[in-house]
Amino acid sequence: MRYIEYLKFPVASTSYIVLFFSLILIAAIFILVVALIRGLYQKKRYKFSFLKEAIERGLTEEEAEILWNYSLKEGRDPFLALEFKAAFEKVIDLYLDEVSSPDEVLVAEIREKLGFDVVPYFSPIVTTKDIELFQPAKVEIKEGYSAEIVLFDKDEKYMYWAFADPFPKNRVSIGEEVVLTFLRRGDAIYKFKVSVLDVYEEKGRLIIKLPHTFNLTRYQRRNYARVEVDILCKVGVLSESRWKWHEGRLRDISIGGAKVFFPYSGTRPEISVLSEVKLEFFLDGRPFSLNGIIVNEDLRDKVLCIGVEFKDLKESDQQFIYKFIKKEQRKLAELYVRNRE
Repeated sequence: MRYIEYLKFPVASTSYIVLFFSLILIAAIFILVVALIRGLYQKKRYKFSFLKEAIERGLTEEEAEILWNYSLKEGRDPFLALEFKAAFEKVIDLYLDEVSSPDEVLVAEIREKLGFDVVPYFSPIVTTKDIELFQPAKVEIKEGYSAEIVLFDKDEKYMYWAFADPFPKNRVSIGEEVVLTFLRRGDAIYKFKVSVLDVYEEKGRLIIKLPHTFNLTRYQRRNYARVEVDILCKVGVLSESRWKWHEGRLRDISIGGAKVFFPYSGTRPEISVLSEVKLEFFLDGRPFSLNGIIVNEDLRDKVLCIGVEFKDLKESDQQFIYKFIKKEQRKLAELYVRNRE
């Protein structure tokens, strides 16, 4: 009898062990399910926040869904596509590559609504899609040939460059790599290399079709972007504790300085390099009186051109000039579009 009871003891112990591990397994599964449900809830809540933000920025639910889905596929935080142009362009590029018939009109509308359709000249471009129409450039092709070209047209996938002068069609081959270099006014020099997708003639001009790229090399030229203007101004030079004023015209301006032209006949204005000056003018109806120093001069036929570097520019003045430049560059971009139409 004792032997039988001895044999039953291990069976009971095994049952307790199985029950113990079963409970642990159930608890683990429960925790896993709770974590999964919580994760799905958080993701749903995060998506709701994203859609709410996107719709508040003017996007439709369909447009917002595109950014959400392809941001996740790209491994990005979807909110970055709403805030930063570089992230937006990467996400849209994935959409354009994966969808067999992407809606390019829809993409253009999203870009416009988010304010990514125009890149101010004080902001670097991140893709060749940002190159403005009619931008001139130099193209280098095989055997050392080079030519002047201009951006004739573009869409979401390709750009079309026209040769400015007659150029032999047989010197450009489909599939060969070409190097383009261009100066973006007020910004920098850019350079990129791509392969030619097509070569054809249109209205007597040779056209090359090239793919867009993010691989741009940027060579900085100036610290600040500037915009051309034509504004009456006065430049004061301190002489014997008194300001002596000269009337001129403001020809360009940045948050770092300005260029001033002085027409004269016979008598040159008493202004020279390193002179400390005061520059007074109106910009969009707001009066400015800024301190500066003359950093360069260029004497031309009956015109003296000076470069003024601003000194101790107030934050409020800096912000106003910054916004003025942004507005003027947008006007220029709109003018380009109208010319194209």
